Amino acid sequence: MAKQSNNSVGFNPLKNFLVLVVAFASVVFISASAVLSFAAEYFSHEQTWTIIIFLFTFPFFGLGLIGWLVLRHSSKLTAAEKNKEIKWKLISSDAQKSSLNREVNQIAAILKVPREQLSDLRSAYIVAEDLALRKIQEESQCPVVRYVTIGDANFTGVYVDRDLVTCIQISFVVSANMRQEKITDILKKTSSAKAALSNQQPDSRTRLLLVLVTQLDQEAETKLRSTLVSKFSSTPVDVDIRMLDFQRLQKVYSEN
Repeated sequence: MAKQSNNSVGFNPLKNFLVLVVAFASVVFISASAVLSFAAEYFSHEQTWTIIIFLFTFPFFGLGLIGWLVLRHSSKLTAAEKNKEIKWKLISSDAQKSSLNREVNQIAAILKVPREQLSDLRSAYIVAEDLALRKIQEESQCPVVRYVTIGDANFTGVYVDRDLVTCIQISFVVSANMRQEKITDILKKTSSAKAALSNQQPDSRTRLLLVLVTQLDQEAETKLRSTLVSKFSSTPVDVDIRMLDFQRLQKVYSEN
């Protein structure tokens, strides 16, 4: 069953924005009127007329400013409201298990891990994903929905911030090279997600957050990043590539 985004809040941002602007304009107008009323006898004739002209023109200036601000920000605010209605599906447990086993088997082949140690590697991968998602949620200050399908594209997580939908793809990387097949798969599903989101909410924006949990040295990380930057340059959405050290994540979130 399709699940609605759980990032909704209990207020209308466009309405609150307008109320704030109008309230500020009213306070300024009332304050200027009070000054004129109580201190008029201390002003010169020119100063009095200056304040009168200000009080006469300020409402028109305020209305113009409010109109400009509304035109400038209403599209984002409206998109933020509509993004609460974006529908996605949660990935089934069988699909999650299949994806996890595929990733673990690929890592095991690279590291030449014996079959009897696959269970430990699988546990490490699950921990890496969980800690990385905690890190992303803490930094974004937005609720992250885990293991989500948008259109026909599966992602490790998704979060929505106003008009921006961020699709999170997490991988545990153990070498300075990422297979072209995997990069192509990420590019395809990112395009698919963008198309699906554009059909649902044309005013929304889509971003890919590629999170790589590594245990690489600095030289290998630099090589991997430079390779990925060039290969993801043709994506239809903005791409943010993050590298997180597995040991550091464990120290922050799971070790005393």
